[in-house]
Amino acid sequence: MRLEVGIIALVEAVFGTTAERRAQFDWLRNKPSPENFREHYDAAIALYTKLNGDSEGTTAKADGYLIPDAYFPEPYHFIFEFDELQHFTEYREQTFQFYPEKIPLAYAPQKYKQFCQQHHTAALAKGPARFRRPTADFPYANGRAAQRAFFDMFRDWLPPLHGLNPTVRLAEFEVAPILNGELTNEQAKIYMEHLLRERLKNFRSL
Repeated sequence: MRLEVGIIALVEAVFGTTAERRAQFDWLRNKPSPENFREHYDAAIALYTKLNGDSEGTTAKADGYLIPDAYFPEPYHFIFEFDELQHFTEYREQTFQFYPEKIPLAYAPQKYKQFCQQHHTAALAKGPARFRRPTADFPYANGRAAQRAFFDMFRDWLPPLHGLNPTVRLAEFEVAPILNGELTNEQAKIYMEHLLRERLKNFRSL
């Protein structure tokens, strides 16, 4: 079972609601556009350039949705992302240089940058070769890792621009006591509830 499945189930238990696992949003697509990014479009393109994105490859690839790990409906109204090791690369660390000050976040970016610094080498080494292959939009070695970092930015910036609460993220390292079996059942739920309470404390609707 994928790690995220169990973590999402635990978040559902804390909230007492069922998340949508294949949610699609018209504004959460696999190409940056001025219509979706609005006043943050220039910053998005600056990041794209920093990551050596290829405009011809991006234009040529098929349009598609970016599917979040989960979406929790009203009254929560947020995308949930569970970030496993492979997300914490130097490319992801670079994305934070371009985050506008007014982007509301429901996690600590400084902690995420530290995770990237600590785990970059292991993150790139994780998984099959396809995790490291070039992509149409990032056509170089480890292009898939750069693409993943770029799309993580989409999932952070776009929801608040389109009426959702900030994206809630949990890193694999933050839930290690649950993943390694140190905390189970009610103890795991209490631990998760504490983490989520910290993430949601500034949400206007909750």
